[in-house]
Amino acid sequence: MNAKNDFLERLNAFVNSLDLPIKSRMDYLDEDESFVVYPLAGGKINKIYMDEARDVSLPFEIAVKTKDHEKANTCLWAVNEALSDLFVDIPSANGSYAFDNLEVAMPFLNERDEQGYYIYLQDIQANITVFQPQKERN
Repeated sequence: MNAKNDFLERLNAFVNSLDLPIKSRMDYLDEDESFVVYPLAGGKINKIYMDEARDVSLPFEIAVKTKDHEKANTCLWAVNEALSDLFVDIPSANGSYAFDNLEVAMPFLNERDEQGYYIYLQDIQANITVFQPQKERN
């Protein structure tokens, strides 16, 4: 297996499958209205297996920036509900990880900036098993 971990891409695709008023993208907030998914600093290795696969906990944030308070509320609460589902599954498209579960915090209003944009945040922690690329042998 030589695939890179595709969890961020799969998380973004999952969010976009919810048919929300704004499409999310893998990026950080910019000056205009945006709905983004991005990794946070940190994370930890919980266990290493003999085949070098690793159980890891990785933090991510989902953010909405809009002047429409209701739109932000609608987006993040729908994401929160979907990600909090007991049977949620976000499988890898390339076999780079096995999904275990998510720890989902409640969404919150982070700020209202000087241009009148509301910025809402949703923090999650993904617990996944990441498979190591197989080494080439001669």
